Amino acid sequence: MEIPKYLQILWNSKWLLLIGILVAATAGFFAGFKIEGGEVVPRAEQTYNSSTTVMISSQTQPLYQAVIPGQPLVEGQTQPTDVDLTSKAIIYAYLVSGADMRSSVEDAVGQLDDTEALTALRRTTQPGGDEAFPGRYSLPIIEVVGTSTIPDRAEAIATTATDSFLTQVVADQDEQQIPPTDRVVLTVINTTPPKAVEGSNPMIPVVVAFLGVFFLFVAAAFIIAGAKSSRAKKKAAKGDEPEATVTEDSDTADDEAPEELVTRTRRAKRSDSEATVDEDSEEREPAPVG
Repeated sequence: MEIPKYLQILWNSKWLLLIGILVAATAGFFAGFKIEGGEVVPRAEQTYNSSTTVMISSQTQPLYQAVIPGQPLVEGQTQPTDVDLTSKAIIYAYLVSGADMRSSVEDAVGQLDDTEALTALRRTTQPGGDEAFPGRYSLPIIEVVGTSTIPDRAEAIATTATDSFLTQVVADQDEQQIPPTDRVVLTVINTTPPKAVEGSNPMIPVVVAFLGVFFLFVAAAFIIAGAKSSRAKKKAAKGDEPEATVTEDSDTADDEAPEELVTRTRRAKRSDSEATVDEDSEEREPAPVG
């Protein structure tokens, strides 16, 4: 079985590729890590998200009630109308993500740095869905999300923001003297522990840098092999030129040989004819008189 040409090139360049592996490993290490205070520290900071899911409901729209019973009509008064809680969910998400709620959270957990964040969003997918790819549902459910490079702090941001928002809602309802039967009810239905955010893994730049540098050495191996092959072909072409010259000379000699032969033949014929003429003239001379 014949070995493919590219494998032969790689095998012949094994020492170059070995050096490439060492250089690529070094480049990958320094791309993903740095040394601070004698310790190896990742350059890319791993971030974590922790979330708290809050359901929005009301006493007039019980979650497990299938039929709303009829109510007596009062003359001169309109029938009560239920508010669309799904549209309220977006407003509540903006309130949680606002500056007032951020200040309240910072008073409890400390100042949030550039790597930390507090946000909220209305859920549009099933419980296992990812809101990075929104679904088609409009749910009266919001998700409060805390982000930090420290897992426990991410969880603290999310839970503190949720508690602060629930407390603020009740305080505003009391201040506005909203009857208990007409109030919005916020219920925490789930708390997600901190999870690492995809794309912040410190090994990603290591792998990218390693593969990039190693492929450069592989490309260099093929370039060098191509250059060597080109030089070898040129040398072979130069070595064939003298043989071609000798062949041309011999062909020229062969072409000239018949002409020389014809010339020699003509000269020989001339010599023979001249000799014959001399003999005839001698025979024709008269004999001397005595």
